[in-house]
Amino acid sequence: MNDELVRFVREALAQRIPKPEIRSKLLEARWPEDEVESALDAFADVEFSIPVPRPKVYLSARDAFLYLALFSTLYTSAISLGSLLYEFINRAFPDPAMIGVALNVAAVRWSTSALIIGFPIFLVLSRVLYRAIRRDPEKRTSKVRKWLTYLTLFVAAGIVLGDLITLVFNVLGGELTGRFLLKVLVVGGIAGSVFGFYLWDLRREDVEPGRDWAAKHIGVRVFAGLVAATVGAAIVGGLFLAGSPGRARLTRLDDRREVDLQMISGAVDVFWSQNQELPADLDQLSRERGVRLRSIRDPETAEPYEYRPTGEKSYELCASFDREDEGPEDRYRSEPSAGRELFWTHGAGRVCFPVEAAVLSRVVLEPQPTLEEPRVEPRARPVTGEEGAGE
Repeated sequence: MNDELVRFVREALAQRIPKPEIRSKLLEARWPEDEVESALDAFADVEFSIPVPRPKVYLSARDAFLYLALFSTLYTSAISLGSLLYEFINRAFPDPAMIGVALNVAAVRWSTSALIIGFPIFLVLSRVLYRAIRRDPEKRTSKVRKWLTYLTLFVAAGIVLGDLITLVFNVLGGELTGRFLLKVLVVGGIAGSVFGFYLWDLRREDVEPGRDWAAKHIGVRVFAGLVAATVGAAIVGGLFLAGSPGRARLTRLDDRREVDLQMISGAVDVFWSQNQELPADLDQLSRERGVRLRSIRDPETAEPYEYRPTGEKSYELCASFDREDEGPEDRYRSEPSAGRELFWTHGAGRVCFPVEAAVLSRVVLEPQPTLEEPRVEPRARPVTGEEGAGE
């Protein structure tokens, strides 16, 4: 605030000149309107022989922390809500060109968790800060609050602008689909709501402290109720798609069994390529030099997987699964397939897979020097189960 301007306003008020007249003359002298308002607001509207200054707003470390936490949880909640709604759209309108990732369960769980934790914190902090402003309207002039608010407006405006540009670009390219349009509406709706609310909140600061606060408070409560209902519905949908923790645990165990079987099958390919015969059992396979296995035992029961040769090159691998798996296209998998798609589809309970050993088309040479033993000639090292199964 300009010191010269403040001194002028103080002297004018000391001479009993009304504030409207002072404001008019300063604007006529081309002083910026915001500086004029700040200088006039620096003095209270009380009757006294000399101008009475208003108390200066002091932003404590606590207030700064609360505002930073408020906007951090706002960003977290907005991003998580958008991500979760995207997954709903992907589930409802799957893209035929993206087989295998119709639903990213990990993304659904993460977004749902972020909303469950972040959004209630945002509501509580908003309530605390707005109550503080009701008690002391001067706190509306907090610099931290204004800076973070304008930063949020800038980010939201940029997202809305980019969203509209993307929409027009796809319309001109003839690629406007229902799936794409819904995602555009999600981004525009979230960013537009944030932008509209905080722009309205800033404009309300033109109202005199304490005046028409009830209307503002009601508007805040109505808006918060609508947003809370939307977020609550999204959380319920996310919990439904992600499934219960018990179901997720069983799915992870089955995923581990599938990957273990894939690696065992790849290791058998390595053994066959080196020895032109099948291993007698999994213990012999695990002792074979150059073969890498993550595990030959069930992750839950610790019992060995069942392996049984059925021919010169054919064999069976058996495991007990907790849940029925419909196939790789129905849910996102955190671990890629090693090329053995037959392990993907199975029922619940004990399932046996007939497999035939394949000759690997390439091997990798790797020296095996150690500090304790003399250097030996390099020997052929077959690729691992994950690598070999893709051949």
